[in-house]
Amino acid sequence: MRLLVFEFITGGGFINQPLPPSLLQEGYLMRNALLDDLRVLNDLELLVLQDERVAFASETNHEDISYLTISEGMDMQQLLSEKSSTYDAVWLIAPETEGVLACWAQFFNKQGKQMCLAGQDAIELCQDKLATFDSLQEAGVTCVPSLLFDPNIVIEPGSWVLKANNAVGCDEVYLLQEEQHRQEVKARLIPEHHYILQPYVSGKVLSLSCLFYQGQAFFICCNEQQMKVEQQQFVLSACRVNVQTENFQQYQQLCQSIATAIPQLFGYIGIDFIETEAGENLILEINPRLTSSYAGINEATGLNVAELVLAMLDHKTPIFKKTKNQSVLVDIN
Repeated sequence: MRLLVFEFITGGGFINQPLPPSLLQEGYLMRNALLDDLRVLNDLELLVLQDERVAFASETNHEDISYLTISEGMDMQQLLSEKSSTYDAVWLIAPETEGVLACWAQFFNKQGKQMCLAGQDAIELCQDKLATFDSLQEAGVTCVPSLLFDPNIVIEPGSWVLKANNAVGCDEVYLLQEEQHRQEVKARLIPEHHYILQPYVSGKVLSLSCLFYQGQAFFICCNEQQMKVEQQQFVLSACRVNVQTENFQQYQQLCQSIATAIPQLFGYIGIDFIETEAGENLILEINPRLTSSYAGINEATGLNVAELVLAMLDHKTPIFKKTKNQSVLVDIN
């Protein structure tokens, strides 16, 4: 198989703009971890999109990878249309923000390429947090209470979280605790964006790494996100992958309930949620793509998740053979 790896941030998605530092680091971690998993597999030719400003996956040994370098001013869709015959399948990693992931998924689907990614309907649903919450709650999956934010209404006293409805990660996610904070954050909002308001829920901020295949979910590990707040904005500083837990069966059931609610999910999926002090799991968002936690899974569990996803493309149910069980810290900074 000839596989195109396109991580949007490192692969030219910002070629005509400054590279966003936080997203660049996360993109770099995910891309390199994915390539490490892919490079050990047989019968696989790798073509990687590469922003000319970004370091290669390996500074000393990347002879087994072909790079397609993207320079300023290039039309990437035209270039990929011209190079379409050089790859059979695509592993796309891109933010859901402003429909980027959905747009590129549609582009490669129109080319008729195999995709290591969820179906188009699932991607478009998950990029809309409110729509995702509605679908999950109709299926009996509990989410953090959310409503569309109206900048003209007065927010009731208390601690609130304000976030862009289609943002990725901590991008445009704010903590509002005082009236001064609310006014400062309101002045930073982008008029064209839609925002949602949620009550601040105390508890552990966790994520689940899992595989989805034909309406089935396969829980891999639970990860703890290390968050901080800078100038009222949440920042993800690190992620501890494969935290030790006795809730394996509970997390497997949670993943399966999401697979049942959104059957077009496929491949690696990240599920962000809050585990409250009372032990309730409240969904924050579904990431229909690789997440930063992926960068620690192989070291933590011994699983080559990329190999499992490619096997699913070949209609094989994933079989887990974990050779390790340790926690690994992925430092985002």
